[in-house]
Amino acid sequence: MKQVKLIAMAAAALVVGLSGCIKERETVDTFDVTLRMQETVTRMVGTPILPAKVAIEDGYICFVSANDAITDVYTISTNPTLGKNIYRNALGSTPVILENIPGNSTKVYMIGNVLRANLPAPVVGGTMASYMTNSVNVRYQPWTTVTGNAPLVAGATAGKKTAAITLSTNTAVIQIADITFSGDISGRVTGLFFNGYYMYMQLNGTGSSFKSSNIAADYNEDGFKPDNDNDVFPRSLMSYTWHQFFAGAGDFDTKVATTVKPAYSGQVWYFYLYKSPTPQIVLKFTDVVANGKPLAGTQFVTVNGFRNSATLENITELKGGMIYTIKAGTLVIKYENMSPVPGVTPINVDVTVVPVEWQNTVINPDM
Repeated sequence: MKQVKLIAMAAAALVVGLSGCIKERETVDTFDVTLRMQETVTRMVGTPILPAKVAIEDGYICFVSANDAITDVYTISTNPTLGKNIYRNALGSTPVILENIPGNSTKVYMIGNVLRANLPAPVVGGTMASYMTNSVNVRYQPWTTVTGNAPLVAGATAGKKTAAITLSTNTAVIQIADITFSGDISGRVTGLFFNGYYMYMQLNGTGSSFKSSNIAADYNEDGFKPDNDNDVFPRSLMSYTWHQFFAGAGDFDTKVATTVKPAYSGQVWYFYLYKSPTPQIVLKFTDVVANGKPLAGTQFVTVNGFRNSATLENITELKGGMIYTIKAGTLVIKYENMSPVPGVTPINVDVTVVPVEWQNTVINPDM
């Protein structure tokens, strides 16, 4: 009697255990499957994201043959009545029995958080490589898509097999505690924009539709006016790749307070972006008065790069499964940083980066 055991763990942090009994191919093949999950917060503005495991709401488990053909598919969902279904609400309690797994299966894949990402169901007979070319829009990454696979290999005991699946994600998080102002300066913060990001990411880790503006030349056309619906900063990606500050919420006056921060105590602004070269962050200001003199029109400050606050090394790319944190008091705005055109006087920012399931990185702005 053969036995199969799957364990999914690590970077994007779900534990998946699959154990049970497989009989020889001329009889019925049967697997016992146990999934254990841990929830985490996934809102745009809220309590800081800490090293934690990614919640799995739904997904697929696929068995694959040696020639990459999908031999069987099971769905993870909240529906307890589906035929080939793993009931999410029962996960972590009693094992779920998967029966009649084809004996030519040599590998197991898992794709988690698929419904909000609009991913289609894998089809038996198709290839796994083809399925992994499906793309996810960056706007769906608060519900982080995770993937992993492992071969079915011989276990320590004769007649048994095991597989260890490591789930990972192509998504990174940037979180910003506040914007701090230095000197005799007042005005309003009216926008925060990420310049340079992938709109789509294939499940296999290939990014596409890279969005980047020549901000020094065409910022007015490329979305730095919040009422513009354009290719780089469309309305559909507000709070995902850019944020609009409203009157009152983004006002600052260093004679009264030196920071602008989210409305509620302990919150941060945070954004989910795919792994990519490190983007610029452009901050937009209006009604600026510096040293008693009004500055005409719109002013910008450009964060041109990040440094690891622990090592002081430049961060040249965002990595999946990492949190990049700009701590309170780190993003400091001075009068000399401002320009009527973004990108003219860039600054650097130090960022905290700490490896975890979601690996946390504190960054400092490079202005």
